[in-house]
Order: sequence, then C-alpha cells, then structure tokens
Amino acid sequence: MTSKLRKILKQYNVSTLKELSKELKISIDKIKNISCGRTAISSLFKKRRQYRIFPGYSEGLAELVGIALGDGNIYQFPRCQRLTISCNSSYERYVRHVFRLVEKVFKKEPNVTKRPKVKCSDVRLYMQDIDKALGLPVGNKINNLVKIPEWIFKNNKYLIKCLKGLFETDGHYGLSRKFYVEYIQFCNRAKSLRESAFRALISLGYSPQLGNNYVRLAKKAQVHRFIKLMGFVRSFPSLAN
Repeated sequence: MTSKLRKILKQYNVSTLKELSKELKISIDKIKNISCGRTAISSLFKKRRQYRIFPGYSEGLAELVGIALGDGNIYQFPRCQRLTISCNSSYERYVRHVFRLVEKVFKKEPNVTKRPKVKCSDVRLYMQDIDKALGLPVGNKINNLVKIPEWIFKNNKYLIKCLKGLFETDGHYGLSRKFYVEYIQFCNRAKSLRESAFRALISLGYSPQLGNNYVRLAKKAQVHRFIKLMGFVRSFPSLAN
C-alpha cells in the first residue's frame, strides 16, 4: 500500500480498503488496483461520465416506445440500464430497422446477438436512464401496468408510429376464407396496454374490438386502411386460412 493511499485512509477515517471502497462508492477491484500501483491514485477523484441522453419527442421515439412496449424489456444494473428488444431472426430487414432506430434515437450504436437454436435476435443498448428517456418502467410490464405514454396521444403522427411499433412486435393478420373475415390484431397479456392500444385506435377514427388478450380491427375497409397507414416493415403471419 502506498503512503498516499494510507493518507487517504486516514483522511476518510477508515482502516481497510473495503471500507474506503464503500465510503467513496468505488469498486473494491479499483481500490486494489490503486493499492498495487496498476491504477493512478488520482482516478479516485475523477467523476465518471455517465452516458445518457434524453431525446425530444419525435416520431422515431414514439415508434421505439411502441416496439419496447411490445417486445422490449428494461433491466436495471447498479450503474446503468439495459434495453433489450427481442426480434424474430427470420425478419432480417426488421432487425436492421430496429437497430437503426435505436441508434438514431439514442445516438449510440446498440449490439445485436443471435440466440443459438432459436430464431431470435436481441438488439441491446446499455445506457443510463433509458426508462426516463422512453417514459417506461423498469422490469415486468404486466406488474407495472404499462401503457402508451400520454405525450404520444397529443399528436396523431406520434400515435401512428407507436401503433406501428406495437403491431410489428405483437401483431397478427388473420384471413378466414370460410367465414369471409379479414382482420388485424395486437395481442398482449398486459391488460393496461391492450386498453391503451384500444384507446389509440379509437382516437385515430377506427372501430376496434377489445378482447381478453387482443385488440382487433375486423372491418375489411379499416384493416386495409390501417395497414396502408402504418407502412409496416415486416410481413404478418396469418392466424387463420
């Protein structure tokens, strides 16, 4: 242990490196590196720059909120947060779209990881205060009663983009030739989110149906108008034929 480090122990009235780590809120590994000379002692008093950004309201942010509400998760680490958006690897164009959208909104390049043995690609971003930037809670979406943020309802362009994000993650197109029924629906286990999507569709002049696990448009003209308005990047799997 260096004489300078001993003086710092005395200055903070502690006797061990562990106590100093706790007092300065710095990892014990860094303290040990300083003790053996691998790291400069001056680094103890340098404020670590935490990378964070608070993007202004935009269509891009609104779409990313919709995507995060559908297939996203925000996880809290001690020093930062992680946004994970899980995409079907079969839709490569859509995975690239999500990647570019995250990069555009947060001004930072995310990473993409393909899971072995399953058709899933995770787009991940590590940063401070992702929850505040998106206006969404950390953790379980059902328990947190997630819904579309109110600022999105104040602008129809934002509302359209948010619904695009929701339907491209948890949306399905159905066509039953037997019953001459055509529909598009958003399925999600979070009741609060289904109700929020239902409200959004009404706000845009549609006549949605609200079920136990879905929000659905079932009028042919409205289905076609909705699909055209959204400008979806990925194709939709059919639930019936």
